[in-house]
Amino acid sequence: KLLGNKIEARKLMIKAGVPVIPGMLTGGSAQSKNGSYSGLRSEAKKIGYPVLVKAASGGGGKGMRVVQQEKDLEEAVEGASREAKSAFGDGTVYIEKFLEKPRHIEFQILADNFGNVIHLNERECSIQRRHQKIVEESPSPALDETMRQKMGEVAVLAAKSAAYTNAGTVEMLLDTSGKFYFLEVNTRLQVEHPVTELTAGIDLVHEQIRIASGAKLSISQEEVTQTGHAIEVRIYAEDPDNGFLPSSGDILFTKEPTGPGVRVDSGIYSGCNVPVYYDPILSKLIVHAADRKTAIKRMKKALSNYPVLGVKTSVDFLKKLMDNTTFRKGDLSTDFLERESEYFEKSKNDRSGFYEASIAAALFEQPSAVHAGMSPGNSEHLSPWTTLGNWAIAGSRDNS
Repeated sequence: KLLGNKIEARKLMIKAGVPVIPGMLTGGSAQSKNGSYSGLRSEAKKIGYPVLVKAASGGGGKGMRVVQQEKDLEEAVEGASREAKSAFGDGTVYIEKFLEKPRHIEFQILADNFGNVIHLNERECSIQRRHQKIVEESPSPALDETMRQKMGEVAVLAAKSAAYTNAGTVEMLLDTSGKFYFLEVNTRLQVEHPVTELTAGIDLVHEQIRIASGAKLSISQEEVTQTGHAIEVRIYAEDPDNGFLPSSGDILFTKEPTGPGVRVDSGIYSGCNVPVYYDPILSKLIVHAADRKTAIKRMKKALSNYPVLGVKTSVDFLKKLMDNTTFRKGDLSTDFLERESEYFEKSKNDRSGFYEASIAAALFEQPSAVHAGMSPGNSEHLSPWTTLGNWAIAGSRDNS
């Protein structure tokens, strides 16, 4: 109750001394008749444009609109409120300052019923589209040990201020000057939790079950370690070349990549149907390696070995992302895709591998007839060595 509603959580964090993004402490709804528009306008003027209209409940980027000037506020409030009402059953929205080029940093927390609260270090989730995460990694390229400790202490303080129990995530924004602000608490296990499991070596689901059964945390803050670097990408059924519009249909064929340091969390399979009614996420591909550079190389290789045929997916887009110089440098922010739009626009028509795939498909479709002159029952099938005629680089080949 204290943390599930973002407005109430903001009030609690201010009381606890946690740094919070400037914004309102009351909410309004486009459906209400109590003059909430005037309150929203007043708050927006006070904190200054651009502002972010946000749903008080829910998450996943739904019910959010960036407003650059006052004339667009009413339309943004109505749209955000309508979307929030449909998704979460609550059309209440509020306004906070929109930070330019922030990094999205979140800390995984565990809290038991005995007052023990720890954090398992951070994840960076700055690569987003429509305010929803696409790539998550741990550790963040932006944090040193001093900043990590400071932000981790704030995450623990946020959980303790609400007497929170369970696994959870304290989300923060880090601005270009190095200041960070509380954003919200996700009172659940998140999609990106595997990168924490791989770097911390802790099964978060197991810890959740222990907490729920009344056991104490099995690890103290001093025992938390961080090993290597992990990256997760979300495989979506959508078309990145067309505004990330969702794609639906039957998955004709898919095969998960395997290998050292590769993990797939998925519910799809060859022949399954992707409907239009749900979030378009198909699976999560996670890699773990000794360092970030190696993890990026491992991720690109894993993506190259992850066919999902029949619907449009984000696989090729993510491969291009792994090659992006700005991403490789770790220069991340929540507006990354907008900043790098020219790079992705140029790569739209990249047909590398198309001709090789076409040739492979054509060869695959050839009939598996037996070699001419051999009995139909013979097990020797056609191959280039028996069907291409007697041509060779150095003259004719003896076909006997």
